[in-house]
Amino acid sequence: MMINEINLSRLSCIILSLFPALWGIFSLLNNIADFANIARHAVGPLLAMQDTYQVPALMWRALSGQWAGMVGLGIITVLESLAGMVAAVGVVLVVKHLSHPYEMFAKGKAWAMLGALCAIVVWDLGFMVVAGDWFMAWQAKENPLAIQLGALVYMLPNTLVLIVLMQQRDKR
Repeated sequence: MMINEINLSRLSCIILSLFPALWGIFSLLNNIADFANIARHAVGPLLAMQDTYQVPALMWRALSGQWAGMVGLGIITVLESLAGMVAAVGVVLVVKHLSHPYEMFAKGKAWAMLGALCAIVVWDLGFMVVAGDWFMAWQAKENPLAIQLGALVYMLPNTLVLIVLMQQRDKR
């Protein structure tokens, strides 16, 4: 492979596409390693709004059934896994089409973009918006905003990946 602008641009797409691919796959592995305890000790209390100020006008949102943590973590795991697997398909396709015409390379890039978009959905909409403001995670008595700031750490690189992939075009 010659070192030129097109090849470096394409190599950048491959490396950046690893962010949503690996984060999603690693999240799947982490979530299934101890699913029941993660659901019980992390997701369940968040959905039950246990660490909030228990404002009566807001507590109707709380999901305190024993099923809530399992269902919540199930949804999180599916969405994170989807992001990782879709982006991984993109990585495989862009590597496969690295030296092919741009149109073929772009088809793989589209899969990586979809993976990054899925990652943004789960970590931005899911954790920052739904967990943060619907389930009032920002009211945590200790470490307020921890959920939202943690989600930002995941969402921001994936957003940058999406932007770079959307902007990358081979010069003709």
